[in-house]
Amino acid sequence: MSSVIEHLNQFQDPRDPNKVKHPLSTILFISICGVFSGAEGWEDMVLWAETHKKWLGQYVNIDAGIPSYSTIRRLFTLIKPSYWGQLIHQNILDHHPNKKVEDHIPIDGKTLRGSKCGAKDIRAMQMVSALSIENNIVLGEVKTDCKSNEITAIPLLLALLDLDGATVSIDAMGCNNKIINEILKGGGSYVIGLKKNQPKLHEAVETYSLARGTSLDNLIEDYFDESHGRSVRRRYFSFDVPAKITALSLNEMKTIIATETISSSPYQDNVTAEWRYYITNHDKKHKKLADYIRGHWSIESYHWLLDVHLNDDKDKKYEKNAAENFAKTKRFLLDLVKSKPPQGKKRSIRSNLKRVGWDLDYLVELLFV
Repeated sequence: MSSVIEHLNQFQDPRDPNKVKHPLSTILFISICGVFSGAEGWEDMVLWAETHKKWLGQYVNIDAGIPSYSTIRRLFTLIKPSYWGQLIHQNILDHHPNKKVEDHIPIDGKTLRGSKCGAKDIRAMQMVSALSIENNIVLGEVKTDCKSNEITAIPLLLALLDLDGATVSIDAMGCNNKIINEILKGGGSYVIGLKKNQPKLHEAVETYSLARGTSLDNLIEDYFDESHGRSVRRRYFSFDVPAKITALSLNEMKTIIATETISSSPYQDNVTAEWRYYITNHDKKHKKLADYIRGHWSIESYHWLLDVHLNDDKDKKYEKNAAENFAKTKRFLLDLVKSKPPQGKKRSIRSNLKRVGWDLDYLVELLFV
């Protein structure tokens, strides 16, 4: 197992060697520790480093003192986010206990709203991420400049992943042959949401599903959720693609999954029902079809954690490389905390994230053990 310092020492320095005062590993280590401890900007990183100067000296060379906030910011603008992402991912793999083979990989995009600046005509940055359900970590990310570009970003992300034997789930944005072909080429399978961005296929599937597909013979799962006074019944139906829809099918599409969500609440007078449709190249009898649909929302939960506990949406950084590198560092923190929670009493993700900044022993455990 390699420590984070060993990885940082192997990182290529993008700076002019004639203008280097502080070692690269020192600045990067300060940056990681600062973000992990709650730093929201470059000045916060400097404050954290000055406060923990003696502790830092045990791990990195600070003979030249603590770098200024402008030095840290400038380095974050120079570093290529793809290289930074590779270093982070390798660190996560090295420190992940009992890593399992990937079975389910949800993919979804997230807007970094704070990266938008109307006065400077800067669009909000999108990060398209792939999550490992089995290992609870992000496997890769690709940046885009607008939500519509997710369609072109997803194939680039898929090309970075080991998909052999895994099932990729994507919302309706991924419902096209270019993305499906990339999944199949990698040896993976797919479960993809179907909406009206494929109007003819959606209409045909909806018509057939309501007429014949959702018969009880095709029911694969039926259960109730009870929470906050709200009762939700979820039903899953799977059936072969009928002959009349074959001409509209996407590549290797074998099965249609129809899900019905029936909701009631003491605060509402009426009962609501909603249908959603999915396509897959799995056989209709595959035992995990419902799990793949439910599990896809784990990536939404991951994005929620970034916003609520790490202020991802409120991070106002307009230099693209700096914004992306800072965002990747936050994901590095969340991945490590989720995969290596502190020993002892089980606590919430929020509590564990707080502990990183308050307990230097836990910070050392995350980065070195």
